[in-house]
Amino acid sequence: MGKADAARDALSGVRLVAGVVALWCAAAPALARAQTPVTLVIRADNDVFNFWQPPPKRPDEEYTSGVRAALEVSGAAPWERWLHPRTAPCAAGVAPCATHTYAFGQDIYTGQLVPGDTTPVKGTRPNAGWLFIEESSRIARRNRMDETSVTLGVTGPPALGEVMQHVFHDIAPQDNRPTNWNTELPFEPGIVLAWDHTERMLAAGDGKLLGFDVEPHAGGSLGNILTEGRAGMRVRGGFRMQHPWLLSAIDSTDTTPTISFLADATLHGVARNEFLAGTMFRASPHVDERPFVSEYQVGAIFRLEQVSISWVAHQVSSEYFSRANGHAWSRIEVVYRFAR
Repeated sequence: MGKADAARDALSGVRLVAGVVALWCAAAPALARAQTPVTLVIRADNDVFNFWQPPPKRPDEEYTSGVRAALEVSGAAPWERWLHPRTAPCAAGVAPCATHTYAFGQDIYTGQLVPGDTTPVKGTRPNAGWLFIEESSRIARRNRMDETSVTLGVTGPPALGEVMQHVFHDIAPQDNRPTNWNTELPFEPGIVLAWDHTERMLAAGDGKLLGFDVEPHAGGSLGNILTEGRAGMRVRGGFRMQHPWLLSAIDSTDTTPTISFLADATLHGVARNEFLAGTMFRASPHVDERPFVSEYQVGAIFRLEQVSISWVAHQVSSEYFSRANGHAWSRIEVVYRFAR
């Protein structure tokens, strides 16, 4: 592809992104106007948050960065209202109930480079960006929760992966490694339909001095960006631990913090991952995916009144055959719950 073709491709992608974002920004307030905000979530994923590793040894490759902002409101999404027309909007003490979320975000993936150089290691993945909007809907019961979502986005230069990585690397160039975006997944629009189901088992001690629960979960995604099935188990325990998805009443006079810890193991059965397999509708750089990928998480959550902060470390096994070892990255998330 010539430079002129690449420029036209990027320009058309930028126009598509602008149109989709404008449509989302216009539609979200209208859809939420008669509904009550529940939570505002800001999340950042990055291997720089691997605090157990010395800064020079923290990786800057594979899934290297992600940001997401989400607003959760009471009531089900349009398709969920059709499937569950009698489910009440979520509020303190209400179950079953429904919420839905509008989200906007970006993920960045980069291949491994020769140490101290900008030459890609043979067999490494292509660089890729994913800029997306999402609407999801949750139906919450006391011992189970179902979530469905629709995600739309773009890959390639319009996803701004190279731009954002350079912006953050330029903040402290002496502390960051070289980058090379010569091999990048090209522009392609993408869609992902997803469903996830979580059960709550063996729960005890909600809001008390000590509590714990066990949460098996399973789900799947379908789309040109990701098609997979997944299943796993999460265990939580902590001090004055709250229910994982039902709302409890906010007591403004109670300033005692809650602290909880989690561990999770999930197995992914992957049929297609565009960031490894390449674009669906035209040839592009790619690697051979592994059909099964394991993921492990450990983390902690601190909550004080209406604000909670969490840190979760992820360890993912090798996702493609030409990479022998897995990859670790971590997530920091801040959640503000609106007063009810």
